[in-house]
Amino acid sequence: MSTTLLISERMVSPLRAVKNFNYHKGASITSVDFDDLGQYLISCGIDKSIQVYDIHKGKHFKDVQSQKYGAHLARFIHKGLNCLYASTPGESSAETDSDAIRYLQLADNQYVRYFRGHAAQVLDIQVNPVADTFVSASLDCTVKMWDLRVANATGNINTKVPSIIAYDPHGVVMALGRQSILGKLQSTENHTNNKGRIDFFDLQNYDKGPFLLVELETLPNAIWNKLEFSNNGKLLLLGTDGPEHYVLDAFLGVLLTTILLTLPNEFKPGDRWMRFNYHCSGSVCFTPDGRYIIVGSPLKNILIYDTNNMNTNPSTVNNRHKLLPIKNYRTENGVPKIVAFNPKLFTLAVADNTVTLWQSEAQ
Repeated sequence: MSTTLLISERMVSPLRAVKNFNYHKGASITSVDFDDLGQYLISCGIDKSIQVYDIHKGKHFKDVQSQKYGAHLARFIHKGLNCLYASTPGESSAETDSDAIRYLQLADNQYVRYFRGHAAQVLDIQVNPVADTFVSASLDCTVKMWDLRVANATGNINTKVPSIIAYDPHGVVMALGRQSILGKLQSTENHTNNKGRIDFFDLQNYDKGPFLLVELETLPNAIWNKLEFSNNGKLLLLGTDGPEHYVLDAFLGVLLTTILLTLPNEFKPGDRWMRFNYHCSGSVCFTPDGRYIIVGSPLKNILIYDTNNMNTNPSTVNNRHKLLPIKNYRTENGVPKIVAFNPKLFTLAVADNTVTLWQSEAQ
């Protein structure tokens, strides 16, 4: 999905919180998502509810209860006020059909379709930016492709380990991040295996295997929890639950820079950092123009990084380029464990137990 929202450094300085919503009533929020037009924001929480907000009006719009299934990873589709969502992590009763993905019409709370096929908790749902299709990844170590018009999966990739996924902005390439410790999301054990792999697939020929494989070494114990392409498809952002995130050249698979939240020697292996008792949709995101990266910190800070500084402002540690923040904002409404940027309006959504909207004072 392309965007016309261009952001300057003047617009990211300063930012301020303008609205706080507590419609999950203090329950931990696990995912947020904006619709294509930037008018609506949707959030899911472990209170088993879906909350919808009208960003144009700055008001809460709708409360959808999903007490039978729980609610997680809600994603808007392109048509109408409709969404997909998975069950809340931890819901495991076969009676609740907990591993299905649900297609819900939010206007009248009617289910259009159930997408069944996964045999374990769904970890990721990504909607194709230009088509009425989507992909999902699960703890059952599969990635499945779906058409919104058909209940059965249209494609399947066995990944051997749980994965995270991302579409490129043209909907023709899928990146798939594989990391063995993804399957131990709630574990407090130390894991010395810090290597993972990102596979790039041509969606028209996914059955032929990835056309590019990239091995990547990250901090020990850091679990990969988000992949996102920049709006021009040139960069790929890899988010983790640790104090480092990574930016790769999406064409070559080369690591360009490491986004640094704190010096590596300040991070002790085994620290939970941004790890919670459930899978969150990630504390990092691009701005819609792809220039800036927004990062939430467990120290209750929102950090902003400028990708234009990747080659002009190097700070090298262990021969790896480190990207340092240009702005640092303190939050007053919990830990910014989830961040998302409006595709059309200058509005940043930050979530913990509440949803906070941030805007630029320069607007």
